[in-house]
Amino acid sequence: MKHQIARRSLHAAISKPKTSLYGWGQAQALPLKLKDPSAALCQPQRLNDHPDYDLQAQEEITHVAAGWGHSLLGTNANRVYGFGLNRSGQLGSSQGFFTLETSTRLELLGCGREHSHVVVKCANNGTQLFSFGSAMYGQLGLGQCKKTDPGHMVCQETPQQVTGIDDGNIIALACGLDNTVIATDKGAIYAMGWGADGQLGLGTSSDANIPTRQGTPLGSNVKKLAGSTDFTLALTEDGRLWTWGNSEYGQGMTGAKVDRILEPVRLETNGYLDVAAGGPFSVVLTDDGKVHTCGYGALGLGKDMIETLKPTQVPGLSDITRVYATTDFAAAISCKKGGIFHSLCS
Repeated sequence: MKHQIARRSLHAAISKPKTSLYGWGQAQALPLKLKDPSAALCQPQRLNDHPDYDLQAQEEITHVAAGWGHSLLGTNANRVYGFGLNRSGQLGSSQGFFTLETSTRLELLGCGREHSHVVVKCANNGTQLFSFGSAMYGQLGLGQCKKTDPGHMVCQETPQQVTGIDDGNIIALACGLDNTVIATDKGAIYAMGWGADGQLGLGTSSDANIPTRQGTPLGSNVKKLAGSTDFTLALTEDGRLWTWGNSEYGQGMTGAKVDRILEPVRLETNGYLDVAAGGPFSVVLTDDGKVHTCGYGALGLGKDMIETLKPTQVPGLSDITRVYATTDFAAAISCKKGGIFHSLCS
C-alpha cells in the first residue's frame, strides 16, 4: 500500500505573518515541496517561505503538534492543517486541512503514531474532543479497536466527537504511540488506547477503547501531560511530578528499572516547572532553571553517559524556560537569552 502524503505550505496571502514556523527531521511530515519526500532536514529551516498553499490574509499559526510521520498546525482562523502520512486518516482530511465550527475556538492539538486529537472550546466555555486516524488500540476513544472489528484496519478519516469525558473541561492532552491521556480542570485524568505497558495508568495492562478515568487522584490540577511512546508524565500545578507506564530503562525516574508502572506514582522531589517524555528517557526542568535527564538515550550528558536511573543535571544549561522531547531527541529553550535553542543528544 502506498502511503498517502499531503503537502501544503504556509505562505501568507497578503500580510507578512507575525509568527515564523521552523521545522526539521522527516521532510514528508513538514510543509515542504521537495523532490525527494524521503529526505530529512538536518537543521531547523523556516517553513513560511514555501508557497505550496496560501494561508488566508491575517491568518496566523497558533498551535502545532508533531506525530511520527505527520504534523498538525492550527491557526487563528479556526483551521487545522495536516502534513505528512495519511494512511489511517491522521490528517483529518484528504484535502490537507479542515475548518472548525465558527462557534468554537481551537484549544489543543495532539498527534500520536497514526492518530490525532483536536480540543476546542465552545461558546458556553465547555470543551469538546475530536479524534481521527488509527483506532486499532482504541486510542481515539470512540469505542472502536481491532477487537471490535477484527480483520480490518480500524480508523476514522475525519474528526469524530468523543464523549464520556464528563468531569470537567479538558486542559491538557498527551499522545503516546497508540494511546491518549487527558486531564480536566476538576483534577480528573482519562486515558484510552494501548495499555500493555501501563501507559494508561488504570492499574492494569489492558487496552481501553473509550475514555476511562484513572482511580488515583493526583491532588492538584495538571499543568502539563507528557508522552511520546509508552509512558506518561504528569506535572501538577503544585510542582509535583507523577509517572506511569514503561520504565524498563529507568525513564520513570523512580530510581529502578521497572517493566511497567500500572498506576500513577508520585516522585519524592518537588519544584518542577516543565517536563518532557522521550522514548526511553525523561527530561525535567526545575524551578532554578536547570535541566535534568533520566533513562537511556538522548540525555545530553556526554558520549560516556547514555544511561542513568536518577535525574542528572545536564551541564552547561541555565536559565531554561521550556523543555521538549520525542523518541530519540530532546531540546531546551532559554527565552531569557534571546530564545537560544539547545539540542540534547547522547
